[in-house]
Amino acid sequence: MAFKKMKNAFLVIMATQITFVILLFLIIDEPSRFNEIDMRQYSHSNVVFDSDGKVMNVSLSDKDEWCVPVTLDKMGIWTAKIAISLEDKRFYRHNGVDVFAIARAAASNFRAGFTVSGASTITSQLIRIANPRERTFHNKLLEFWSAIKLENILSKDEILELYLNRAPFGGNIRGIEAASNAYFNKNAASLSLGETVTLISILRSPSRFRPDRFPERAIHERNTKLDFLAARGVISEDDLAHAKKEILLGARYRIPSGASMASMHIRRESEGEYFVESSIDSNLQLLLEKSISDALSRFPADIMGAGIIAENSSGLIRAYVGNSRHGESLPYAQVDCGASLRSPGSTLKPFIYAAAFERGLLTPASLLADTPLAFRGSAPRNFDMSYRGPVSAGNALAGSLNAPAVRALRMVGYGDAKTALNRFGFVNIDGDPRFYSDSLALGGCEVTLIQLAAAYRALSNGGIFAPLRWTREDNSRQRVSISPEAAYLTTSILQDASRLLPVYREISGEERMTIAFKTGTSYGLRDAWTAGFTGNYTVVIWVGSPPSIGNTRLVGIDAAAPIFLKVMRELLTNKEKPFPSPDGVGTRSVCALSGNIPNSYCPQTITDLFISKVSSTDMCALHGNIDGRLVIHWPETLRNWMQREEETISQKTVRIIRPMEGSTIILQNSESTERVFLYAEGDFPHYWYVDGKFIGMSHAEGVFIDLARGTHKATVLSGNASNTVTFEVRTPKEIRDESYRWNSNIIN
Repeated sequence: MAFKKMKNAFLVIMATQITFVILLFLIIDEPSRFNEIDMRQYSHSNVVFDSDGKVMNVSLSDKDEWCVPVTLDKMGIWTAKIAISLEDKRFYRHNGVDVFAIARAAASNFRAGFTVSGASTITSQLIRIANPRERTFHNKLLEFWSAIKLENILSKDEILELYLNRAPFGGNIRGIEAASNAYFNKNAASLSLGETVTLISILRSPSRFRPDRFPERAIHERNTKLDFLAARGVISEDDLAHAKKEILLGARYRIPSGASMASMHIRRESEGEYFVESSIDSNLQLLLEKSISDALSRFPADIMGAGIIAENSSGLIRAYVGNSRHGESLPYAQVDCGASLRSPGSTLKPFIYAAAFERGLLTPASLLADTPLAFRGSAPRNFDMSYRGPVSAGNALAGSLNAPAVRALRMVGYGDAKTALNRFGFVNIDGDPRFYSDSLALGGCEVTLIQLAAAYRALSNGGIFAPLRWTREDNSRQRVSISPEAAYLTTSILQDASRLLPVYREISGEERMTIAFKTGTSYGLRDAWTAGFTGNYTVVIWVGSPPSIGNTRLVGIDAAAPIFLKVMRELLTNKEKPFPSPDGVGTRSVCALSGNIPNSYCPQTITDLFISKVSSTDMCALHGNIDGRLVIHWPETLRNWMQREEETISQKTVRIIRPMEGSTIILQNSESTERVFLYAEGDFPHYWYVDGKFIGMSHAEGVFIDLARGTHKATVLSGNASNTVTFEVRTPKEIRDESYRWNSNIIN
């Protein structure tokens, strides 16, 4: 027995001496390839936090690994203690190399005749992780020497923190935080004793003790390690008993991937930062996601939705859904529709009217004509395919009437209207104003959902515009997009809820929600919009077809408005701020018909908003007196329309409204066909023929047909009546080359 003890002691001494001789040789003969700077610079995931500081979205690292570094104090109360006890019990007492562990390992391996024990320290393991080498005796000594150098550069806690953040935990999981989320669906700070021991046990053999693949083996290893810790007094008997009772589900959870498309924007804006605190409110994000998803469950799979919630006071984006079907195995499900250029339909009309108000050309009560107005071979019609004759500017905007909007646009002028839209942040409206012409008022241009939200937020903030932000860092500059008075007049009109009363009752019962909003539907029924704001938030909802395929259900008031109002109802609070009236806005009595200052013959007056020293003070020219009889001197366009209406009353006929005779329809993709919407007014049913072929029957819903570029002829039959129109399908390049302007058959 005495001889055996002497033999073991001799082996220990010899192993220690040999180790230090070789280390000395390395110091003198071969410089280490260790670079201490690399310790802190390693590939890890990009982490986006929500506005409360919780992990919201984690991306794969450059090495396709999940790695989420956290500080030592956020690794839980047990992690550091258990890691040291199981991996390197003399961690705080050695200088990077544990000579006692080397001697013990040398003796054990010598007796066994093969390797049964190692002598790596946490520091040397970190060196190995950072600089992987072939497992040779020579490289082992290099790791020891690099560990000694590292201990002179970093503190023990810094080394331990780096090790626990970079250590492999099976598969592509690196670090205790990623492992905790992957195997236990929680942050490392919340790990229990049993969970901590389970994870630290993985370090010796990541592929052998993974709890998701080998739960029984992981439990056995955990319990063995718990017994070891209890025997050495690291944990108490009570701790041991409770830890062994913990249930291991054996699952692999998804790493946090919430608000995926919002996180993409946040990462781009943060310019490569690995950890970003975003403006996203997780509760509002969940509200927006659920509201859109629930509504889209009633739509075909090729119809997708997007939405945004922005805080008016700060300009921070609080929730964003780029595509509600993101992640599904569907064509276009990966398209960020919220950042894609789409036709805005009528959602730009408020900005045209605001420009007219700012210049004193109109007030909400001003008379406009909702009558046929020809331009470039077509006439803008209202969504219900009818005209209303004399209307006020306020009712025209609230009712989304097309001809009055074009008349307001012409008052402002194409160039000034384009400039006004650019000031509201619509930077993609960058062509010659003559190219857009009348279609600017009807959505014949392209905007994004994010741009639309920034513009409506500017209206809510009295005309002050600034780009919306994904993080709290504010590098943007504010500018005046429109006068506060013009913004207020526009907002007062958009607060009219009467046009959505059925939707209001469905969503809010008898409640009255004070919000300003506008719906929109693009030409061909490809995009349905609702955009608006309360005192605190701006919300924009889009429902549509990414490949721009028309669908009769894609109407703003039907597809987007219910989602918008559902979200708004949840956002409204008792602390909701009203829309303040600027000092420059006043009220005055005007003629109920003309909207001008009443003359002595005006039979009725109403109260109207106006901008002091800006709005027109013209006297009413409609009402007069001839031989003691009150007369109305209608403008020519209204007088002619009224005469035609009287002539056609009770006549049974049929007339094609879309497309118009001689109109041109833009082919979105020159290598494909374009879906064309055919609609007629008159007695139903309608029987349709295109280029001599019967294509179907319709009632009030109209029909669609896919047509290639070229000239086409459509004919509709109803009883003994018929109507035929000829139109063209052309590419944008053909139209530009021939100096065509965009067709403005755009609705709502």
